[in-house]
Amino acid sequence: MPLETEIKAEALKLGFVVSGIARPAQPETFPSYQSWIAEDCHAGMAYLARPESLSARADPKSLLPGSRSIICVALPYPPPETPEPDAQTGKGNIAAYALQPDYHDVMTAKLKQLGQRLTELAGRPVSFRACVDSAPILEKDFARQAGLGWIGRNSLLSAPGLGTYLVLGELLTDLELAPDAPLSGDPCRDCRLCVEACPTQALRPNRSVDARRCLSYLSIEHHGAIPAELRPKLGQRVFGCDTCQSVCPLNQYVTTAAAAPALISAFPDLIEEFLLDEAAWKARYKGTPVLRARFAGYRRNLAIAMANTRAVGAAQALQTALEEELPADLRETFLWALAKLNTPDTWL
Repeated sequence: MPLETEIKAEALKLGFVVSGIARPAQPETFPSYQSWIAEDCHAGMAYLARPESLSARADPKSLLPGSRSIICVALPYPPPETPEPDAQTGKGNIAAYALQPDYHDVMTAKLKQLGQRLTELAGRPVSFRACVDSAPILEKDFARQAGLGWIGRNSLLSAPGLGTYLVLGELLTDLELAPDAPLSGDPCRDCRLCVEACPTQALRPNRSVDARRCLSYLSIEHHGAIPAELRPKLGQRVFGCDTCQSVCPLNQYVTTAAAAPALISAFPDLIEEFLLDEAAWKARYKGTPVLRARFAGYRRNLAIAMANTRAVGAAQALQTALEEELPADLRETFLWALAKLNTPDTWL
């Protein structure tokens, strides 16, 4: 059995539903990535534009000197629960991927297991490095090159029969492996459902995302106040956004029985969450990606969602919170939410 086939079989045993191999050369999309940075589409993620980060993304071999192959893999997670509760129920919404154990930890552990198996399969010591999206690597491009799937108009990798409900990982290795061929065709064809459904028109024509307008970025990675004109677009979302995936026809018949069970509810009670102190919040979301929003960012999101949904008890909760010592941006958001609640039938 070819070594590549054995490696893919081991990957499948570890739960990687699809895998493939790419060369560690400069990604084809690197020039587009440079333009994306130059146009400030990375928003407040300054680390993406650092010279050392750009250099590593241009040359993946710098992440593992002597690397000859990249083993690309994907783990599935369940699609969003449906139907979503009505906004008037006072429930928030958390993106589907965040209901699972933090994929950074899960993916890294599984990739290291796969890396350790490489030595046994190759019959010699093998160097490897496990990467997830926190590493400076253009993983979607390599996954595409490795034949895992296509890049859709929602900017996400879509794998045949699996859709986009996937998280990606890479294993750089000094093994010389035969690369896989990219898939042909474009399953999006003339479909623009994701582009039209995006609440903030964050999806760009070149299949990238303008993070300055993306609700996932704004509710997770962005620190500070969310622009006032985009706050109503958050609706009841308190962490992330699945809209561009939920409307995708390629996701309509996806099943992910291999995914881990959810650790938390997709629809938290807004008022109950807002009343949590930081210690209780960290305990509730321990081991999940939700902690990436930080406590202040999550409270900001809750306040906006409470105002958008006119949650019962929201005004009192906000008034009480305003008695605390708060950062200026968080105080402004709470005041905005309170003003909105006190202004009937008006979007502020």
